[in-house]
Amino acid sequence: MSLLRSGYYGVSWIGTPLVSGYLAWRASRGREEKPRLKERKGVATAARPAKSLVWIHAVSVGEALAALTIMQAILKKYPNIHGLLTTTTVSSAKVIQKRLYKIKKITHQYCPVDTPLAVGRFLNHWQPDLAIWIESELWPNLLHTTQERGIPTILLNGRMSPKSFAFWKYIRGMLRPMLERLSLCAVQSEEQARFFKELGATTVTVMGNAKVMMSPLGVDAKKYAALKKELGGRPVWFAASTHPGEEVLVFEAHKTLKKDYPDLLTILVPRHIERAPALCELAAQEGIKAVLRTDSPSLKECELYIGNTLGEMGLFYALSPVVMMGATFVPKGGHNPIEAAQLGAFVLHGSHVFNNPQLYEILESLGGSEGLAEGKTLASRIRPWLGKPKDEYEELQGLTAYRQEGLEKLLTLLTPYLKTLREDPL
Repeated sequence: MSLLRSGYYGVSWIGTPLVSGYLAWRASRGREEKPRLKERKGVATAARPAKSLVWIHAVSVGEALAALTIMQAILKKYPNIHGLLTTTTVSSAKVIQKRLYKIKKITHQYCPVDTPLAVGRFLNHWQPDLAIWIESELWPNLLHTTQERGIPTILLNGRMSPKSFAFWKYIRGMLRPMLERLSLCAVQSEEQARFFKELGATTVTVMGNAKVMMSPLGVDAKKYAALKKELGGRPVWFAASTHPGEEVLVFEAHKTLKKDYPDLLTILVPRHIERAPALCELAAQEGIKAVLRTDSPSLKECELYIGNTLGEMGLFYALSPVVMMGATFVPKGGHNPIEAAQLGAFVLHGSHVFNNPQLYEILESLGGSEGLAEGKTLASRIRPWLGKPKDEYEELQGLTAYRQEGLEKLLTLLTPYLKTLREDPL
């Protein structure tokens, strides 16, 4: 065990008594689910099925949805095994739980905090036969202990920013032993392959971006029909997953477009929905009549409709012919644009797409997006779409083939590890 690894282990062990207080503090701020805090301490709230268990871990909503798509593809090919999906954030857990309502072969749990005690409890109970991490959620105690128990470990959709790569280079002594022991390190691009190889990974392959393989977001048919009827022929556009600094662009675009389209409806959903009430007040200061979705499910007498619910992004993508993708007009790196294109929305974005460059490249090659050098041109690029009523929603042509090809390639990569698992009850 390296000096850095030993130091981290020691500090995380000593700090274990503080975990309960820290989790309680987070729960008081809505960052943890109080009824499920025990899961974060490694205490399971569900029984382990008597089958081979494939465990996939993801962090936030986008990664969790990609993980769910991967897990469903695995279970379709290997129907007699069981899936365990762990996530970290409350929002991802709520979105996943909604989708798992009718799926009995996948169990969701919160990932344990990275202390030796919590990790030990988690692994003692679940005893996974295969562990898969999505992107770059590499907690040292969790990954190292899993590997020490002889459980094959795989990294899928591997990605790290240049800033993260520079950080890990300074402490590569901690990461290298874990990357060297990965059974498979499948990354998004050749650049990412270089990053991971330099940090110690030896089984590196380029798989592309798993978010292209995701199933389309769900659209509640009743809610869609109701809003579509209420919308009538009003022109509409959608600002999705916005961050501070981007809403001012939305307000300016709305006021500019309203001169030509007096009945314009702008839909806005901030990335962090707890910001929604403040945005409603800010819109009022700009002279824009805004309502929160939770205050009024109706679109009547409203010009700015602010979404503050979970699990309804698909509904708004389906309603809108054009979408401004958040985190691209400020240096946040850009959220997943594929979700919008899968539901028939054209994507406008800024220049900051470094988190998902392949996704934006694919979308542009298919004619489903346009990059804007400046936010002030937003209104002019939205305007042509307001004269094109969106009667129905359907996936951008070409994305279906990308998804199917990507999943087939991914399953081919995973087959050597999956075919060794028992498919009969243990």
